[in-house]
Amino acid sequence: MVTNQETRSPAFAGTKKSQALANKAFDVLRSRGMFMSDYSPIRVPAEALTAFLVEREGAKAADVASAIRDNPDVFSTVSVDGIDYVLTTRTGKAPVSNEAASTHSLTARFLTPEPKPVRPPRPAPVRVRVDPNWATWSVPEFTDDDEDAYLDQPDEDDVVVIVADTGPAPVAEATPVPEATAPVVSPPVEDVVADVPAAEPEPVAHEVVAEAEPEPVVAEVEPVIPEPEPVVIETVESEPEPVAAEPEPVAAVPAARPMIAARDFSGFDDTAIAAAIDSRLADDQRVAQFAGQWMAEDRVARLGRNDIRRIKDYITEQEQPLTDSALAQDVLNVRPNSADFALIQFAVNFRLSREHRDFDFVGTNDQRFWSTSSLPQIGTTRRKPNEIGTDYRYLVDEIPAHADYRSVESVSHVLSFYEIMLGLLPYNLDMQRLLPKPVLPEQRSAVLTFEIPQLYTTYLVELRYPTPNRGGFLLGLDDFYGESLVAGAMISISATESDGHYKIEFLPGANQNARLLDLDDRRSPRYHFRPTSYACEVAPEWLISEDRFPKLGNEKPLDDKVRRRPDAVVEATFERVGLEDGSSFISTFDELLAAANIERPISETLLRATLEQHARVSSDDGDTFTYDAG
Repeated sequence: MVTNQETRSPAFAGTKKSQALANKAFDVLRSRGMFMSDYSPIRVPAEALTAFLVEREGAKAADVASAIRDNPDVFSTVSVDGIDYVLTTRTGKAPVSNEAASTHSLTARFLTPEPKPVRPPRPAPVRVRVDPNWATWSVPEFTDDDEDAYLDQPDEDDVVVIVADTGPAPVAEATPVPEATAPVVSPPVEDVVADVPAAEPEPVAHEVVAEAEPEPVVAEVEPVIPEPEPVVIETVESEPEPVAAEPEPVAAVPAARPMIAARDFSGFDDTAIAAAIDSRLADDQRVAQFAGQWMAEDRVARLGRNDIRRIKDYITEQEQPLTDSALAQDVLNVRPNSADFALIQFAVNFRLSREHRDFDFVGTNDQRFWSTSSLPQIGTTRRKPNEIGTDYRYLVDEIPAHADYRSVESVSHVLSFYEIMLGLLPYNLDMQRLLPKPVLPEQRSAVLTFEIPQLYTTYLVELRYPTPNRGGFLLGLDDFYGESLVAGAMISISATESDGHYKIEFLPGANQNARLLDLDDRRSPRYHFRPTSYACEVAPEWLISEDRFPKLGNEKPLDDKVRRRPDAVVEATFERVGLEDGSSFISTFDELLAAANIERPISETLLRATLEQHARVSSDDGDTFTYDAG
């Protein structure tokens, strides 16, 4: 049974004109090799193919070359003896070489000697280090006189008791006295302690072996004599002449450090104590600190100029900010399971924080991103970040100075047309309570990761913190908005365990079709309505459709000088969406709020204040407003 094989044309890239020319060129090549195998290369001179298409299709030679160049998966070019050829196969794939590269042979295996084994580096010898706390006793330096005095001492049987007048060191406490030994009476402590020099050596008392109890002898001491004469007590067994034994040398004991009186901190706030510790350690050059972590500066790993350059080049090559863990693994080649991985992370953060010219810290406590000045802007390029911050200037007055960061778990928000077009979110009071505070005092922005579980994608989002003259906002969601959401979509942003990672979810809905407002800014920027299909739930009062605002079609965006003034934007909004009544325009508050957010962001508070302060705007019920244009 013979069946006809169905042949399909491949998918071509480029413009529609290029796709058509590429399709014609592929048909010519396939007709040339109709009897060849599927993967055999079909070769035609490029000059002959171009002349044929120029003659038959009326195309230009440059367009034919562009169509072939734009489809490298279908066509390939090769030059043989100065003649250029265009190649393809019947399957529509560029031919590849089937010859396997042979870089090994049995002869080369036996003739090529193996490389010498690399001798591993000799490990450093282990040196035993003694704890300095053990080295508290020093060997005394003996002199010749001390040695002679030691040799002239009597035997152990003839030893005598020497009672010295050292005051505060009673013999009864230094050496226990047996019952058969006569008690030794020492002078009162209060009489001698004030006059005894501090550097006098302590006496050494020896036990006395006696059969009978001798009478106690009391040594009289004059308080003013610095070196009192010792009194000798003879034993019963022998009666040698009294010998004045000199005191034995005593090892010098280092003076104890003065004890600092313990202070009770139970009455102080933990925040105040932590601030005091931070301020004290911040002034110490011997301590390295970064984001609440402290370490001795001499123990922090060093990064050479070559390491700093490699880190900068790697961030520039990736074209996005990178975390300290990624830099430690990819650039410094430190494994995450290594014992020194946390130390290397701290070294990366501390050393890069000193390189103010080349690196900017844009991370959080849990995700510490680093960026360079050469990286492209995250998010839309339709408007500069400084201009967006000026549009959100009103948020500086609406947000309190000290808000509670990370105090809520989730925030719900309805997207406006301004936010949809630029792919951003406002840094209002709700977002400030959800997002983290700056890690460093001078930090201007932070890079966060926003995960969309419904689309299995994650985006890098840049949080621009507010300044005294500009409001804060988040950039980087333009691709997500353009693919899945429209103005009026309801989303929810929730926090995770990491202060740098968040999740965004939207309410899915049935597929709907409507003519929604869009901005065509390719040549002369104008608003127009285009058919749009969306599958998400929207708030009807925020939806900008042709049925609701038909006069917005073919309108030009306001000039920047006009757009920055809320009262001028309100006047233009009345004329665009209001019901005309002679020289007056009538509109509701919901219509004004949704339409005013086309040109610039305006909150409900700012809009009501602008309407109340405008001299030519009046209202009867607080929901419907009339603007007198005359």
